Amino acid sequence: MSNERRRYFRIDETVGISYEVIDPKKLPGKSKPHEVDVLDLVAKQDQQIEKLLLEVAEDNPKVAQLVTIFNQKLERIVNQLVLDSHLVGKIAHRVQEANISACGIAFATTEEVPLDTHIKLELTLFPSKKTLSTNGIIISCDKAQEGWYWRIDFYGMPNQVQEELIQHIVQSQSTQLKAKRP
Repeated sequence: MSNERRRYFRIDETVGISYEVIDPKKLPGKSKPHEVDVLDLVAKQDQQIEKLLLEVAEDNPKVAQLVTIFNQKLERIVNQLVLDSHLVGKIAHRVQEANISACGIAFATTEEVPLDTHIKLELTLFPSKKTLSTNGIIISCDKAQEGWYWRIDFYGMPNQVQEELIQHIVQSQSTQLKAKRP
């Protein structure tokens, strides 16, 4: 009898994987009090601009119009930068073999990272192309033939996302078993 005690079934399959290492300073409970999210800051500044524009518009409508146009221009630039950063994450998806369960994933990569490194993961499941996002922590980073083999425990995964992953794994396992039958 095996000493292995897994919480969920694991399967080997092809998955789209995109990840980003989370800066330890940005982990919950570890942020510095003076750190502010840029998008939150922009939203607060927009509120201040709108308030001041109402006051200025009565005395000088052309100045108010000019400031409004500049603010709109800046909003377009910020929106484009945010869009570009999301597109880079989508492009960085690598389709590869992985060993996956409802509580973790293991796969080969070219990057070595220390144990306990926190990462953001985006997984694309096939053939549905369903995308799931979660956080993970590196529990093993072993030297492999052409790089490194990461083992990652998921954390902070919403129950609904975990249920979707479980359903996918059960369906994939069923399909794989049917394919093995003579």
